[in-house]
Amino acid sequence: MYRGLLFMIGIWSVTGFNIQIKPVKHFKKDDPLFGQTITQSTDGVFVPSPKDGTLFRCTLNDECVEVNSKDEKPKGLRAVASVSSLPSEEEQHVMMCNQVRTQKSGTEDLNGDCKLMNPSGSLEKKTNPVALVNNNNSNNNNHYQGARTGQDLQRMRRDAQPDSDSEAKDKDYDVNVPLPSPATNQMENEKLNNNNNNNNHYRGGRIEKVKRRMRRDAQLDGDTDEDEEDPGTEIAFVLDGSGSIQRDDFQRAKDFMYNVMFNVWNTCFDCNFAIVQYGSKIRTELSLLDNENGAHSLQKVKEIQQIYNLTKTASAIHHVVTDTFIPENGSKNDSKKIIIVLSDGQILGDNMALSDVLNMPQMKGVTRYSIGVGDGILKNTEAIQEMVAIADDGKFFNVSNYAALDDILSSLQQSIIGIEGTQQGAGFQFQLAEAGFSSHLMQDNSYLFGAVGAYDWSGGVFLQSGNTVQFLNDSNNGPKFSYLGYSVTSAKVKPSKTLYISGAPRYNLTGGVFIFNDQEKYVLQGDQVGSYFGSVLCAFDIDKDEYTDYLLVGAPHFHLNGEEGKVLVYKLNQQGRFESVSSELKGDERQTFARFGSAIASIGDIDGNKFNDVAVGAPLEADSSGSIYIYNGFKHGLNFSQKISPSDFGMKLVHFGQSVSGAPATASNKASIAVGSKGEVLLFETIPVIVIKPDITITPAVIPLNQQMIEISSKFEIMYHICFKVINEKLQFKLPVKYQIALDSGVNKMRLTVDSKDLLENTFTLTSDAECSSIIHLKYLGCFDCFSPIKIKLNFSLDQRPNEDPKRILDAFTPTEVVKEIFFERDCKVTDCKPKITLSDSKISETSIIIGETQSLSINFNLTNAEDPSYMTTLTLTFPSILSQKKIEGATCPVKNDSQIQCNLQHPVFKRGAQTNLFILWQLNDIKSDLKISDITANLTSQNRGSEILDSKKYEFAVKYSLPIQLTGTASPSRLSIEEGGKGKTQNMKFSFQFAGENKYGATISVVVTITKDTFKTDLDIVSVAPQKECGFPQINKVKEYVINCTMTDLQEIIINANVLIHDVQEKQDKITAVGTYSFDETVYAAKDTSRTIPVEVIITKLHVTTSKGAIIGGSIGGFLLLFIIIAILIKCGFFRRRRKVDQAQSPN
Repeated sequence: MYRGLLFMIGIWSVTGFNIQIKPVKHFKKDDPLFGQTITQSTDGVFVPSPKDGTLFRCTLNDECVEVNSKDEKPKGLRAVASVSSLPSEEEQHVMMCNQVRTQKSGTEDLNGDCKLMNPSGSLEKKTNPVALVNNNNSNNNNHYQGARTGQDLQRMRRDAQPDSDSEAKDKDYDVNVPLPSPATNQMENEKLNNNNNNNNHYRGGRIEKVKRRMRRDAQLDGDTDEDEEDPGTEIAFVLDGSGSIQRDDFQRAKDFMYNVMFNVWNTCFDCNFAIVQYGSKIRTELSLLDNENGAHSLQKVKEIQQIYNLTKTASAIHHVVTDTFIPENGSKNDSKKIIIVLSDGQILGDNMALSDVLNMPQMKGVTRYSIGVGDGILKNTEAIQEMVAIADDGKFFNVSNYAALDDILSSLQQSIIGIEGTQQGAGFQFQLAEAGFSSHLMQDNSYLFGAVGAYDWSGGVFLQSGNTVQFLNDSNNGPKFSYLGYSVTSAKVKPSKTLYISGAPRYNLTGGVFIFNDQEKYVLQGDQVGSYFGSVLCAFDIDKDEYTDYLLVGAPHFHLNGEEGKVLVYKLNQQGRFESVSSELKGDERQTFARFGSAIASIGDIDGNKFNDVAVGAPLEADSSGSIYIYNGFKHGLNFSQKISPSDFGMKLVHFGQSVSGAPATASNKASIAVGSKGEVLLFETIPVIVIKPDITITPAVIPLNQQMIEISSKFEIMYHICFKVINEKLQFKLPVKYQIALDSGVNKMRLTVDSKDLLENTFTLTSDAECSSIIHLKYLGCFDCFSPIKIKLNFSLDQRPNEDPKRILDAFTPTEVVKEIFFERDCKVTDCKPKITLSDSKISETSIIIGETQSLSINFNLTNAEDPSYMTTLTLTFPSILSQKKIEGATCPVKNDSQIQCNLQHPVFKRGAQTNLFILWQLNDIKSDLKISDITANLTSQNRGSEILDSKKYEFAVKYSLPIQLTGTASPSRLSIEEGGKGKTQNMKFSFQFAGENKYGATISVVVTITKDTFKTDLDIVSVAPQKECGFPQINKVKEYVINCTMTDLQEIIINANVLIHDVQEKQDKITAVGTYSFDETVYAAKDTSRTIPVEVIITKLHVTTSKGAIIGGSIGGFLLLFIIIAILIKCGFFRRRRKVDQAQSPN
């Protein structure tokens, strides 16, 4: 990493730097791909029109003129073109490569038709990179050369085998996959789908990539450069679906056909398949008309349902030649025709004779294969004879079971490919290489051509130097679909070495950049899957010494929330290798779908600081309107300076920034840049940058002691003189400079004025002979603050008149604000003014506090300066969150927050011998913290020699938290008894312990209840303890005591229920005692001085019973005697007689 390297990547809103927002030239063509590529020329830019394969030279003086207009348009042209140039050469050259598709003898070819031209359009050389490689085939010693044909064929065929999980493979088929094409062309194909599935644009099964590319897109125009159209090959499977085949075996047969179709389509681009199944009936499962959509065709194979029953092989073959191989069902008369019969047994229930079918006239020219499976064939002589008769010589295959079909897959595929007529490995080597997909011219007249399609789209690069051609690619085991060659460039390394660089945006899914030199190759790897890292490259010479300093690599599909894109930066180290720097270039973070990095170009030194600059395109910004970002070069890296969008100049464009290039200086000697959008190219002119650095002189620069306290009427003046120095050029014209001077800004009481004002505005006309303004006389007003320097702030700008093009613009990276200071002479014994103020006489009010009890904490400061004056003396106190400032006396404290107080002591000058008292009071916050020991830190500082510490001190205090609780206990009942001589019975007993108070700060309280039984003939059984969560089950210790441990933070009642069985009471002091004791962390909490041990007793007593028989008998007899006496008295008194008389009187008788 390079710590000194600074890349300013922040994006801010700017009105612009030195590129004029309004374009000076606007080129437009009907081709929507016009503008997707731009390269600089000596008098403008070259812009290809891929639609019709033409190249235009667009200049400021003329409209776009077609280069080499007499050249015949190639047949089979595809709308993909690359262009490169060397504008710095005296005799400029431009290379343009158009992709051309041809088809001859069944072999497809898609490669570049490349032309080297001079600006006038004269053709200097026409080249086909693939043909050059073939002509140089004998030169195979280069270690970057592709592997030999046989090795590559084996590797590619092996890699092309389908996965065992055919379902998973199908998930990768995407019929909307765009072909490998420049990033801007992708935008057109994809309609810029703004989703985060970044890989979907480049995934997809090989089937659709080949068939869509080579079959459906074959008719690019009416006159292709080829022989009569190759009718291709038609392959019909005749599938046995009889009842002798098990369901799993029938599935294996379908998988076998699926794999054959998949692999053959990898190399045979005009092969079509049909499938006819037979059993009790004949049924077409896939016709030749179903081959337009490869993924759909393979899906139909999966969905085939078995017919079962009979084995009508002859009838099925007859159906193929009479119903499948006919024009109405998609067959071509001159096509090569192949029948593949797959069966497991002898013909059964077929009304047709096999010999009659095989001798039909329609069988002439049909190549026949047969595959016999299992014992039904191998152990049946007649069945073998039938299968041999069906097949041509040497085209009968037999396998022991359906699981062994994969063993013949390669052989059958090779046979079909041989029939089709392709060269070995053609589909995997250079036939579809798209050589010239990207191109690059080098100073030594060497050329690089990217070939993204070579070796099954692993890709590679053709390096042509004179008559020597090399093919640079990855190793033999390189991954497929890397698209190496998508972008190419070169780097010039001291003293005379050249690095060849190519991007592979699909390499290992994350993308990669390959660096080739004479000794080695290495890869810079991307950091995100699907980011398309390496799709755009820019070898950047920042210091204009003609040697490469940086490599900028675009990853336009890099995604966080959408497809923001980014550019990664690599620096060329002393060993000639590229190493990553710590910073990246990114666009406006608010633009989630931008594809920043889709175009990167060195645009020359547009600001005139002797360092080259860079433009980066983000064509999807603002709903695909697009933007470009300008980064200016400096000694240590790049600084962002300007963003330009179509909305800035009032035009509606699409994909503005899809390409960008430097352009030559205009007639007024102003640098320019070109930017491409959909179908259009715009040219922007720059404004020359002027660097102005003010030189300010102030007399006197220091105000002496005898003038500091002067009155306003004094004639003491200060002279201020400005000279505007032009650094980067000798001015040839008048340039108005508007400036503003602010006097003594930022103070409450002014100490300086000019014409009774604190602000002066004026304009100065700058010329080559006049750089300095007249002297400005400033009036000194005296000072209350005779310490802080008087700041004089100068701001300046160019005085731009309306409706007039600016002649110059100020450098955005040179300050336009300059501050000069006037200092005060100081009254000190020594030069550096050493005050002496200490905190030794200060003390804190408490060394220990209890949160919840202590009300406040204070410090009293008594400060005296025993030496030189102290300027801007400040006492800063830092305190913990448990304190809040409440009261301050003795000083002004402008800074007061939750953790700090900053007080100004005797500002501005703490004079020699001066004394001050400062009292600060804090209140305690009712909060809990983890502090046990805390402190208040005091720092006493002065500004005599910058910020220096005069003294510091820590005031420590212990911190505890109040725990106002008290434990009480009760027993219910408090007394238990048994009758003397009675039988013992079980009685209930309950102990209860309860806290009074509150546990506000969450102390963990431990309570231990010990139950002791002071009796020998009483049984105690603890039934329950509550709360159960906080209290454990009772334990019995060595002295037979019950011990109950409880831990709690919530103050809950502890209830202990027990059963007591008293057998006898021997002593008067028999009892059961429960003792509750509580504890807590006394280093953190403080409780009141109350007893922490609470005993509760239950007394056990015996009841005595006394009895007397004589008393009972005597009492009974006495009672009867008393009753008898009462009755006798009543009789004697006539009580009963009178009643009888009354009754007789009432009787009628």
